[in-house]
Amino acid sequence: MDSSSLQAKAVAQFDSLVQKGELFWSPSDEIKIEQQPFNVYFRISNSVSDKPYNPNDTSRRPGFLDDDQEFTIATVWPGHKLILNKFCWVRPQLILHTREFESQRDLLAQADFEASLETLALLDGHYIAIFNGGPDAGSSVAHKHLQIFPRPDWKLFGDEMLSGRVSLPFRYRHTTINQGTTGEQLFQTYSRMCEELGISSGSAHNMLLVSEWMLVIPRSCANIQGHKPNAPIQGGANAMLGMEWLKSRDQLENWEQYGPMKALTEFGVSSQD
Repeated sequence: MDSSSLQAKAVAQFDSLVQKGELFWSPSDEIKIEQQPFNVYFRISNSVSDKPYNPNDTSRRPGFLDDDQEFTIATVWPGHKLILNKFCWVRPQLILHTREFESQRDLLAQADFEASLETLALLDGHYIAIFNGGPDAGSSVAHKHLQIFPRPDWKLFGDEMLSGRVSLPFRYRHTTINQGTTGEQLFQTYSRMCEELGISSGSAHNMLLVSEWMLVIPRSCANIQGHKPNAPIQGGANAMLGMEWLKSRDQLENWEQYGPMKALTEFGVSSQD
């Protein structure tokens, strides 16, 4: 399947399921809050209020039900499947999951990178893949998966790192990806970056991947009470890049009062430590 047909299939099935009320998404505007060293963009969606949260499930049952073929987009690599997310902030929002159960707390394997690179190539490089490694990194499901969605219109700080150093308040590792980079090479680089950051199996962390670069960020937590206990400050890998997805206006007010960059620094591991 070529890139144009895969994207077209994903969008067509996404729109059809939204119309049927089986996939939950509604258009939303980005709300920009200027920060240093990068701005943070918020989206609020009431349509995801019922999104399930069960990251500590120990049953080892598959976390994704693929019986409905309307949610299935493609089989990627031998051990992965690309499906539509049911609860979405952006259009389309995809999930790349292992076909057999693997824990979301485990480190990524070479096969995960093979499948991710293939998927991004099929989507013509306009998408980003993120991994929330464990509940403290923002995961809501115990079954290993990555989320894949369109890159925003604005420039990510990972893009800016290609032409110069960006000083971040939290620890990270960034690497450039060349056109010929293989899944094996990317896995080896990821393993080295994890070792440098003190990340081992079970350690909360995020991995963010586009066709030009990869970021690895160690995490301390994914939830801060802030000033509104009923509207906590929460975030996964997307938040660490400056894309924060919210369920309510109260959550936005909590972020604003607490300070977006202060929250992101506490989500990560301070670069001053």
